[in-house]
Amino acid sequence: MKRRIHGLWIAILAVILSIIIVPMPFQAETMDDPAPIIVPESPNGKKVLFDNMHAQTAGQADWVIDGAFSDFAEGIAENGYQVEELRKNSPFTLEDLEDYDVFVIPEANIPFKKVEQDAMVEYVENGGSIFFISDHYNADRNKNRWDSSEVMNGYRRGAHDNPTKGMSEDEKNSEAMQGIESSDWLSDNFGIRFRYNALGNIVANHIVDPDESFGITEGVEEVTMHAGSTLAITDPKLAKGIVYLPDGLDESDKWGPSVDQGIYHGGGIEEGPYAAISKLGKGKAAFIGDSSPVEDITPKYRNEETGKRKTTYDGFIDADNGTLLLNMVDWLAEEEAYEDFTETDIPLDEVSPLLDMEIPENSTEPQHEPWTNPQSHYKWYDPSTFAPGSFGSSVDPMPEPEFELNYDSVLPNDKVFTIEVVAEGLAPGQTISGYNLGIYLDGGQQIAKVQNEDGSWPSNFGYSSEFSLQANSEGVATKTLTVQLNENVVGDANVRLRQGGTNLITRPAVIASGVGEEEPEDPTEPDEPITEPEFTLNFNSVLPNNQEFTIEVVARGLEAGQTVTGYNLGIYLAGGQQIAKVKREDGSWPSSFGYSEDFSLQADSNGVAKKTLHVQVNENVEGDANVRLRQGKTRVVTEEAVIASVVEEEPEVELLTIKQARDLADGKIAMVEGVITTKPGLFGGKGFYIQDETAGIYVFQHADEYQVGDVIRIKGTLATFNGLKELEDVQHVEVIGESELPEYTLIEELDESNQGQRVSLEGEIENIVSYWNAFEFDLRNGEQLIKVRIDNRTNISFEEFTDLYEEGDQVIVSGISSIFHTPQLLVTDLEDIQLDANAAPVIHELAGFDQFVITESYQIPVDVYDEDGDLDRVVIEMNGNTMEDTIQISPLDFTPGTYEVKITASDKVGNVTEQTFTVEAVLLLSELDELVEFGVEQGYVAAKMEKRLVKKALDVQKAKNTPSRNGKWNALLNQMEAQLGKRIQNDYIDFWEKPIDM
Repeated sequence: MKRRIHGLWIAILAVILSIIIVPMPFQAETMDDPAPIIVPESPNGKKVLFDNMHAQTAGQADWVIDGAFSDFAEGIAENGYQVEELRKNSPFTLEDLEDYDVFVIPEANIPFKKVEQDAMVEYVENGGSIFFISDHYNADRNKNRWDSSEVMNGYRRGAHDNPTKGMSEDEKNSEAMQGIESSDWLSDNFGIRFRYNALGNIVANHIVDPDESFGITEGVEEVTMHAGSTLAITDPKLAKGIVYLPDGLDESDKWGPSVDQGIYHGGGIEEGPYAAISKLGKGKAAFIGDSSPVEDITPKYRNEETGKRKTTYDGFIDADNGTLLLNMVDWLAEEEAYEDFTETDIPLDEVSPLLDMEIPENSTEPQHEPWTNPQSHYKWYDPSTFAPGSFGSSVDPMPEPEFELNYDSVLPNDKVFTIEVVAEGLAPGQTISGYNLGIYLDGGQQIAKVQNEDGSWPSNFGYSSEFSLQANSEGVATKTLTVQLNENVVGDANVRLRQGGTNLITRPAVIASGVGEEEPEDPTEPDEPITEPEFTLNFNSVLPNNQEFTIEVVARGLEAGQTVTGYNLGIYLAGGQQIAKVKREDGSWPSSFGYSEDFSLQADSNGVAKKTLHVQVNENVEGDANVRLRQGKTRVVTEEAVIASVVEEEPEVELLTIKQARDLADGKIAMVEGVITTKPGLFGGKGFYIQDETAGIYVFQHADEYQVGDVIRIKGTLATFNGLKELEDVQHVEVIGESELPEYTLIEELDESNQGQRVSLEGEIENIVSYWNAFEFDLRNGEQLIKVRIDNRTNISFEEFTDLYEEGDQVIVSGISSIFHTPQLLVTDLEDIQLDANAAPVIHELAGFDQFVITESYQIPVDVYDEDGDLDRVVIEMNGNTMEDTIQISPLDFTPGTYEVKITASDKVGNVTEQTFTVEAVLLLSELDELVEFGVEQGYVAAKMEKRLVKKALDVQKAKNTPSRNGKWNALLNQMEAQLGKRIQNDYIDFWEKPIDM
């Protein structure tokens, strides 16, 4: 994805000191505290107001002008607008809005009262403008069952007639839910409606020309979406789309946890605009279906439910997001006389196509809401229950300490020493806990034991047991730890302090023996010269120009464990022409001939260090050459070589299992068969994992033509990269079939025995950390911490994940067992992370199916929700008929009457839920002729009787009054009873109960 920082943002940074933000210090804030104001350096006389009255800071949201919407707000101020925040303990009114040119509503999570809706409509009709910023369906941040799209539309999905559906009595009676009326408010007034779809990580690149968007899209080529929604145009005179998603979207493009199909119309124009505008009276409105393009990485408040710090996404500077948003504000702030788009020169849109479930009164709730249960103390409608440091709480968050580690510059490996942990900036007497300390080498090897509180020592090297620190009267806490190191380790190391598994501070250290015990220097003795290593280069006497080969660099005379760095190697002709490429550490090859990248060597216990380099030479060169090793640009050793074409008979390679191949040494050629289990390129290049019945392995290759599920036969060279066993230098790949992927195997830990395989692990989420190219968390299983990594190339966004999961959740995580220095589980699909709830299936009501007509056909899916995703079977029993998943009814399957529908749902671990519903089968007056025709078709009535019975049925249907209709009905029944057992089967009369509408 492209990331650009426009010149505008450089200008913003240049003048940022001239922008005043009040209040400046962070403290607990409520509706009663003064709202922040951003005063521009060069005012244009216009003002923008941001709503902060409708849960804009709930959950991970922090959509305030001095928090995670500050980039947007400061960009507006840089354009000359004064920016303010709306805080109020009672509903806002027209008087609260009318002094402002633009009213911005960031992702509201508490519904607008009818008086607020009326105030907004009057505000716009009088010339004001509103910017509605929504998100995807089920982004219910405060778990009150209302998403921002529902708030802005004016009704809840599946609860069009009842805004408080499913709420407790306390919720229903809360002030927040008073004066709420359900309606299609946004569509009725602005000609547009937010869809309840949920799309994933998509770049919107279908941009309406600036000439057709009033210039709003000037300078806009791409706008990003990270789990969002689109809109539907319901009145093209009032509303117009300006940014659309690409065509051809499918299920793979939906937001992973979407509760329905996620994508309604395949993207493009029919999916509806991602960003849109509207005209109402003298004023305007604008809309966007995701908060991700607006937010930045500077959240202000704590999570109101958990009290934890929030993590937000740096979306405002991504692609052309900021340009679009600021252009939209400029357009909104400009007063224009026309009252709808028919009075302008821009082309009008078509009405967006709608699914039946998108019609408000036909909408259904796809799964039980809220999407997860809130913590027991938290009441979304009661700020007194909010966590300290969140907006609405009057309690400040506890101070965050600053840490330092005090220890000698050189740490001894042959005796005990101490490290002092110091924490400053605490409240007097404050206790902080859950800390641990360790010392490790680059690569992660732990080399320290830290004495336990009881004076004992741990049996293994690793992080200390957790400890606490208590502040003195000055807010300073200290802790002295006693440490001993691995006596076989010398050289550079790292000292790290953590809280739980979260890294807090890391400092370098040097490990040595005999520290503090040196003999006094004898001034009569000369200084010992520093020992220089002796180097040799090992390679074949003839180097091939038509295949890859290796050169071994050997250094002798080093200290045990000593590392020497800055070396590089090249091959050149007598005139200096470079003719070799040396493979990089990441497995790639340089684009031109020359010296290798710098590399290091580390000595073994005998003081010998070795490095094997993979080399290719120019295929057009033959004859004498020179192989040279340098340190930096200093020549170390030069050896002569001969370059020639080498013809080798390819040895016959035996087909092995993947486990047999993994047992071979690096450099050996192996041929295996397996099914591709990951999308090529998901973890770099075009590489992928394969697996057979015995094991799995990573394949490092560069071809495009393979896909998940292909069974391949592959020949390549075995290698180990940062601990990961892989096949590289692939010589042959053949697709020999297709296969289902192996089932995930539930394991206890990641190790060599399951590396490269599809596995599952259970545990508790800890230490969620986001990086520029991935995010990670630890999975705690007892004392064991397992690293789980989600690469950005999986299209699983950090926001998607944190919307669904948080630290402390018990989950089952499935992915690929891998290693990068240390073991890690690679997740490829968000659906492979599941809450470990072991819950029984929940059978939902048969919405809209309490009555059916006996002459109609029905296919009624049974809605069953299983929280932990292991639903196995749904069985339906009705009047002796057994069905699965769907209630299926054909004409004349039932006679009029009342029936029980018994539904049994079971999951894979044996949980069973049963529920019985009552439905009524009826006959309608309008269906009498159909009942005759079906009777003939199904053999109840002789064909000769059809014409006569149809005529009598039509007589009943066309009767002009009730007495006449009853008389004709009796005549019809008398006609049939006279033919029972003759031309009409006896049981056919059972269908002829009097129609319910007679």
